[in-house]
Amino acid sequence: MTIGNTLVRRLPDIVGLGRAAIGIAHMIAPTRANELLAGPDAAVATTRAAARTFGIREIYIGGGLFAANRYAPAAVRPLLRAGVAVDVWDTAAFALTAHLPQRTRTAGCAIAGGFAIAGAVADLQLDRR
Repeated sequence: MTIGNTLVRRLPDIVGLGRAAIGIAHMIAPTRANELLAGPDAAVATTRAAARTFGIREIYIGGGLFAANRYAPAAVRPLLRAGVAVDVWDTAAFALTAHLPQRTRTAGCAIAGGFAIAGAVADLQLDRR
């Protein structure tokens, strides 16, 4: 098995752990975790609260995906697809929201779009395991 094949087979775990790590960071240190996207507004109370609500979503989807990959394989595909759905929505939100700083728009689209692609690729490869 090649490194590429191993990476693709492990993609659900990688996506799950990545999501969970981002979620934990947003729960524990919302200002620091959100600096790239929110800039100076990351320290605003409403931004911190929104970051924490985002964080719990990521922990649920990512942690659930990681656990399902081991203990409930039938739940892997629905969790991957839920992640892709929210990431497509997030990408659209960053792309279409008026008056966002360019740095926020670019970073938001790159991060959410990257996770949407990774989740879709992981979903597609499930049948090839």
